[in-house]
Amino acid sequence: MALIDTAFSMLHVLFAGVWAGTTVFYAWRIHPLLSEGDIDATSAIAITTGLRWLTRIGAVVFVVTGGHMAATGYGDGRLFSDPMGHAVLGMLALWLVVTGLLEMSIGKMQSHLGDGRIQTAGRETGTFVKAAATFSVVLLLIAGYLAQPLA
Repeated sequence: MALIDTAFSMLHVLFAGVWAGTTVFYAWRIHPLLSEGDIDATSAIAITTGLRWLTRIGAVVFVVTGGHMAATGYGDGRLFSDPMGHAVLGMLALWLVVTGLLEMSIGKMQSHLGDGRIQTAGRETGTFVKAAATFSVVLLLIAGYLAQPLA
């Protein structure tokens, strides 16, 4: 494996772990505070803005590193014919779903928070945030499956 392949793989996995972990932690510990009104609007906006930026930076990192890994590891058509290639495509679809859920939830939350409706912001987006966290864990599980060496 060339140095660039190793670097891209490491960056991809590291960023995926940070992003998925942040998403799960937000859904588990931070979002309930919002739903109960135990966090002020300014803090909630700052936290959700951080999660939004992490998601957006992740989009760039995942497209660059994941695109490189898919092109070099599955360049001979295995992406569409091999079970591991199907797992990569599944991850791509799940990643788009998680990104969409987070972007939509954060946009809706920040709109409510800007109007001072803290508990509404938490309650109306809770299902979407929990779904994003759940799918983030699934992404990491699929990544574990893909970590086996390519034959």
